[in-house]
This record gives sequence, C-alpha cells and structure tokens, in this order.
Amino acid sequence: MTRIPCTQAQRPLHAIRVAIVVASAFALGVGWYDTVMSMRDAEQDALERLRTQSIIQARAAAEAVQGTIDRFDLALKTMQMVGLESVDALSVQGRIVTAAMSSDLLLQAFVIGRDGYLAYSSLGEAPRNFLGDRDYFRVLEATGEDRLIISPPVKGRLSRKWAIQLVRALRRDGRFDGVVALSISPELWSRRLVRFEAHALDTLTLLDSDGRLLLRTLDSAEHFGKQAPGERDFRVHPDRQEGHYVANASVDGVLRMYGWSRMTSGLVMLSGIALEPALEPIRQLRSRTLMRGVLSSSVFVFVIGALLLALRRYERAVGRLGEREEHHRSLLEHMAEGLVVLDADKRIVSVNPAFTAITGFGRDDVLGRPVSMLSNGRTLDHALAELSDPSRSGHWEGDFEGLRAGDEGYTGHAVISLLRDANGAVRHCVALITDVTERRRKDDEIWRQANFDRLTGLPNRALLNDRLDSMLRHARRHQSGVAVLFIDLDRFKPVNDEFGHDVGDLLLRQVARRLQGVFRDEDTVARIGGDEFVVVMQGEDLAAGCERAATELVDQLSRPFLVEAHRLQVGCSIGIAHFPVDGESAEGLINAADRAMYRAKNGGRGRWSR
Repeated sequence: MTRIPCTQAQRPLHAIRVAIVVASAFALGVGWYDTVMSMRDAEQDALERLRTQSIIQARAAAEAVQGTIDRFDLALKTMQMVGLESVDALSVQGRIVTAAMSSDLLLQAFVIGRDGYLAYSSLGEAPRNFLGDRDYFRVLEATGEDRLIISPPVKGRLSRKWAIQLVRALRRDGRFDGVVALSISPELWSRRLVRFEAHALDTLTLLDSDGRLLLRTLDSAEHFGKQAPGERDFRVHPDRQEGHYVANASVDGVLRMYGWSRMTSGLVMLSGIALEPALEPIRQLRSRTLMRGVLSSSVFVFVIGALLLALRRYERAVGRLGEREEHHRSLLEHMAEGLVVLDADKRIVSVNPAFTAITGFGRDDVLGRPVSMLSNGRTLDHALAELSDPSRSGHWEGDFEGLRAGDEGYTGHAVISLLRDANGAVRHCVALITDVTERRRKDDEIWRQANFDRLTGLPNRALLNDRLDSMLRHARRHQSGVAVLFIDLDRFKPVNDEFGHDVGDLLLRQVARRLQGVFRDEDTVARIGGDEFVVVMQGEDLAAGCERAATELVDQLSRPFLVEAHRLQVGCSIGIAHFPVDGESAEGLINAADRAMYRAKNGGRGRWSR
C-alpha cells in the first residue's frame, strides 16, 4: 500500500519528463535539419558552379589547343607537298615554317626517310639517327591512310628533350616514302594553358583517344607516359563530346571536379578544379555554422538536462536492478550475433536465439556438449587453448570453418573473451559468432576481379607487378635470378578483322591455356592487354630455362588453333629480360623485355630475342 502514492506521484513526473524530452528533441531536430539542409544546399550549389566552370574551362582550352594543332597541321601539309620535290625546297620550307610558327613552342621540323633514318632537320645537320622504330612511323608505314598522328611525349635520342610529334606520311606514287614531322615542346605548350586555371592545384590535361597523357599544366614532365584509367567517363563513352565527373587524379591523388571536352582531332581536354581549395570558403562557413549550432545545442541540452536530472534524481534507484536485468535479457534475445557461453571445461552452458538461427542447433542440442562440435577442424579448440595461456591477453578474434546442424559447412567469425575470477582462474568463455560466408565470398570475388583478367582468367597487370616486386625483393636477399618474357602475338589483328572479336577472344583464351601448359606452376603468366602477355620466372639459373621455354612457346603458338570450326594460324614474338642485367625494377624489366620483343618482331617474327 505504501507504494501506491509513490507510483501515482511518479506517473505525472514521467509524463512531464517524456514531454520535455520529446519537445526538446523535436526543437533540436528541426533546428539541425534546417542547418544541415542549408549547408548541403550551399555545397551542392558550389559543386554545380564548379561543374559548369570546369566544362567551360575545358571547352575554352580545347578550342585554343585545337587552333594550335590546326596551324601546325597546315604547316605539315605544306611540308608534305614540298617534301616530295627536293631537299633544297624542303630546307627552304622548313625555315619558313620555323620562322612562321611560335619559336618557343616549335622545337624543330624534320623528315624521316622511308629507310627510317633522319633525312632532314630544321636544326641543321645531325648525326645519323634511326627513327624507324617510332610508333607513328610504323603506323603510317603499315597503313595507307593520310592522317595526322599526334604522338605521346617522347624523349629525343640526341636532344634528350621531351617532345610531342605531329606527323604525316610522305607518299610518292601511292607508296610510303617516309614521314614529315613537327616536334613541339610539351612543357612550353603546357605553360600556355596555365592562364585558364584559377588555383595552383587546378590542372589542364590533354589526352589522346587512348587516354595517354600529352600535356599537363601541373608537374607535366613527371607524368609523361601515363594513361588515364579505363573507367573514366570520356573513355567509357567515346560518342560523347563533353561531360564531367569527380575523381581522385590517378597521377597525384588530388580530388578534383573534372570537366572534359572532346576535340575535332579526337583528343580530350580535361579541366580539373581541385575541390579542397575551391570548397574551402563553403567549408569554413559550414564549420562556423556547426560550431555555433553545437554551442547553442550544448547550452540548450545542459538546461534541459539539469531540469530532467532534478526530476529524475529521487526515482533513479527505483527498479534499477529489474530494468538492468530486462535490458540484458532483451539484448541477448535480439542481438544479431550468436552468443555462446562456455564453462571452464569448454562445454556450452548457454546460447541465444541468434545462435540457433545461424547454426540450426537448438538450445537442448548443445547444452553440456564441447565447443568442438561447432567447427569443422580444431579452429575454436586451438583458439581456446591459446587463450588459456596466462601470458595471453584473454581475447581472440578470427574466422573459422563452422558446422551447422546436418553437417552443413559455413564460414563463421568469432570474437572470444575469457572471464576470470579474482584469483585469475577462468570461470567462463564468451563467444560472439557471426555468419560471414557471403561476405567472404564477395571479398574473394572483388579481389579476383581486381587482380585477374576477366577474359582469360590470368593475372592482370596489377597482380603481375605485385608478384614481380615480390620476386625482386627475394632475388636481392638471396642473390637469385628473375626473368621476364614479353610475348606479343603475330598476325592476331587479321583474325579480329576477318572473324570478329568474339573469335579473337576465344583464341586468346586458347593462347592462355597453351602458355600455362609451357610454364611451371610457380611462374606467373599474365595478360597485360590486347594480345600481349608477360611471364615472370624465378630461380637460380634461368638463362637456359628461359631460352628453352621461349623456343617451346614459339613452337606451341605457331601450331594451328581450332576456334568455332575456324583453323587459325598465328604466332608470337618474344622478348627476354633478366634481373639485374637488363633492369632492377619491375617497370624497367618489363620495358626491357618489351624492347627485346620488338627486336624479335623486327627480325622476322616467330622468334625470341634477348
């Protein structure tokens, strides 16, 4: 009876307390909602302005660069006509071109004869210089097209300066007679684009249709030879003329808003506005707004808390133990993780409903039984044995191969803790169990997608570089050898042209299987793109083994392939590079093997070279 007045007095106090909390929470919620929405709208408006600005800058820079390219191309066409007359006429025209063009931008005008050697340079006489191995020379020699080629930056073999080559073919009576080219300074060309930028971290980048970097206003020389990732918007949608996206730059990691514009020459101009400095004023305003909001809310909460504390103080102890017990029971009943309590003998003494949902074992099925029944193998037993060691921390976390009712396996994740008495003896073990089967499967799938070629199932360039770096570290420690074989298929393009890419893809899969059949399990066979493959080998004496493998591989890939009733004949050219003779880094070895492969291909194809 004495509890009735107390209970009746508590009811209005409880209602008042609830009303105060609800009203306060509503007021704070409305205030913070308005604040957050205002800050979000301000940042969205700023991003929209930056998006528009980036596209406008890209468009303006693209028009300026395209105009420069058109002027250079006009000069090239003039030299193309004069180049077929005489060297004297070409010399006069070369002087006219260099005088008419911007002297700081144009490095030289030159002609390469059909034999691949430098035939004329506006800089005057130069040592005999073979340039027939340049990509643009080989492309124009192999095709009958009269088109402008803009090469990625290359370093001159005599000048040792970076230059972009604008090239057209010379054709006499319809036959290839060499090329005429203008050599442009990428550093000076990049400086001319700086006027379009607003901040030191903003950048303008000119890329070719394959995403290779031609110009960059920010640290351009450090990034020559790099290529934009394949998932970039302008590469995924080659039919679009302009667009935008936000990304961390692949060359320097700075987060930027990018606007891009595709030029009539097929090049792409990127305008990257660094988001950190561009949004700094908005974020400073947001920070001040948040600080004021936090301060105001703190004062408001303090006042409300003091009032609630005064109302709550005398009833705080009432029902505390009952509420705590109910809370713990509810927590155990509704928690998503399976809970298992073990005694000192590692036998199960308690489980919660989530445990039954995960394993299929009911409470009566497991009480008093050893914990080993829950795992396939001794993972949990080993973990408990380690925890029993007094030197251990008393905590273990890891995956285990679990068993459900009916001996169905699954992948579980357990967090185990020991409960000790005052003397340090183990009284109970508490284990939280989670079913992570699907999560681990997705993790493995993501890892495979990031490290293996989807077409052939071979390691891709990322996994190849990782394994090659690991082999090089091992080789440096143990003075062992590493060899890299660069394999390029011969006559693969005609297969695609005649039978289609589907047949070409099936052929590449068969090539991959033959490659795996030639090399050892410990060797890495990777596809790095197109019809190019790289094999990495490690061992004490690789010289003879590499040559035998290369010889066998040339023989294997020269044999016919049967693809969808088509009898296809290809071949391969192989370049071999050895560590440390040909290079001491992964990139250096792959480049050395690539050069060796071209020597083999120029020597007649269907062979290997060192």
